[in-house]
Amino acid sequence: MKQKSIRVIEVNSLEELKKIAKKLPLFKDNYFLLNEKNEEIEKFLKSLNLKYFIVNKEVTIKEIKITKTPFQKETNPISQKVKIYDRIIRSGEEIISDKHLIFTKRINEGAKIETSSNIEIFDENAGLIICNGEFVIVKKNKGTIIFNGEELEKTDKLTLFTERGKKVLE
Repeated sequence: MKQKSIRVIEVNSLEELKKIAKKLPLFKDNYFLLNEKNEEIEKFLKSLNLKYFIVNKEVTIKEIKITKTPFQKETNPISQKVKIYDRIIRSGEEIISDKHLIFTKRINEGAKIETSSNIEIFDENAGLIICNGEFVIVKKNKGTIIFNGEELEKTDKLTLFTERGKKVLE
């Protein structure tokens, strides 16, 4: 027996789905959840070869077990920990953490970093970064950084990104 985790995205409209489809490589392995049968949305999902579920009236809340995922934000900032990577992150490496992450060397294309906390990158990023924390600091971004669901712009200068905007630090 193997235990697997799946990611499910609830879709309520075709417009929402079309926004998600623009970033298809990030979501191609996820499942999509429809609350009711919708032929238009189903046709669109099938055209992109995406997997989906339709919730019918037989599903009850007792059947759904909700657990905290490692990517939910910490409520106690004192318990938050920091992990420092003082090495190059190679292509194919995947780091998934709930810690504040600091990278002092390059993150290569093909590497994937995901955290529910903050990320600081003091060299070049060419990989995929998914950060759901309060801020991202990056020196040079040539890759893709998704910060709280939004893709950040490319930058050649040390830049701080927060929910309130960005600030160039050098």
